[in-house]
Amino acid sequence: MIKFENPTNGRFYYLSVQKDMFNELCLVVTRGGRNCSLVRTILLDDRKSMDCEIEKITKKRIKRGYILVQ
Repeated sequence: MIKFENPTNGRFYYLSVQKDMFNELCLVVTRGGRNCSLVRTILLDDRKSMDCEIEKITKKRIKRGYILVQ
């Protein structure tokens, strides 16, 4: 799981790679704040598309002030 948090506004962004019930690779994105959260699933074709999607999301989160949390 990859976790991003924004210390200035209390928002978070979590990424996890899972297989769905049809055994297909998907990226589960959970985002939210103090009072609510939203989950969405991105279906992935292969590992290369997964790496590209994670890299794209990571760059965007860092640009918007989020920090990577271990």
